[in-house]
Amino acid sequence: MAQIEDQRILVWCNCSENIKSSIIDAVYLAIKLNKELCLFANYISEKDKNKFKKTVSVYAETIKKDIPNLDVSVLVLKGELHELVNDLGEKYNSILLCCNGKLNKKKLKAFYRSNFPFLFSKALNHNQSKFKKIIIPIDFRNNTKDATLWGSYLGRFNQSEIILKKANDIKGHDLNEKVNNIVAFVKKFYGQFFFNFWFEIGKSGSWGIHKETAFESKDFDLHIFTGSIKISFLDRIIGPFESRIINQSKTPTLLINPQKDMFVLCN
Repeated sequence: MAQIEDQRILVWCNCSENIKSSIIDAVYLAIKLNKELCLFANYISEKDKNKFKKTVSVYAETIKKDIPNLDVSVLVLKGELHELVNDLGEKYNSILLCCNGKLNKKKLKAFYRSNFPFLFSKALNHNQSKFKKIIIPIDFRNNTKDATLWGSYLGRFNQSEIILKKANDIKGHDLNEKVNNIVAFVKKFYGQFFFNFWFEIGKSGSWGIHKETAFESKDFDLHIFTGSIKISFLDRIIGPFESRIINQSKTPTLLINPQKDMFVLCN
């Protein structure tokens, strides 16, 4: 994987909805995590190539003018997003993609193939303290640890306070034991660092804790959770789990892909 100065935070510029929020979130994280900011767009038809080149260049020049010390680049590639996402990680050293607050089929297909998380920004809230208060649901799945890893990055480099909402599964049940094991791991892991974190017991079990934290996210600056390992029959009927939770969230949401090994931050 890349050196610290090579790692990039992408802003997907194909969709103009909430693009200002996406850029502001990405700029803030690039500064705090000491990463390069990259304005990225993809195209299918050659007639769209110059349009997107102009778009990302305008965004980049504006950011460079406002924040001259921030490393800013542009990237315009041909192909569908899901076709490019592997190269975005392996070849272009991307560790995060920032986009607007909706998770549609196109983004979901790319997300399932990515080795880095997607951040879904919401409409601007000028009273918001940037990512200072974070909520993370803890369910029985071992890959929940990936969400807590990203929480640790923001705790360490952004002095964020983290609330870990523990699923309230039946005592003595196998799911409850798995949740307790993850809690023990996180306590030991987070205990190495100097940031504030708390565990709270949720009202819901592992199957409902994400919906609970999505509802409570209005009181937080960021909601982090891990997506699905596989698509269930229910997901095919009522829509993907990830889309439902992101659409219910009232604050920016960081979505972690459990189907791939996540790239780690160089620091």
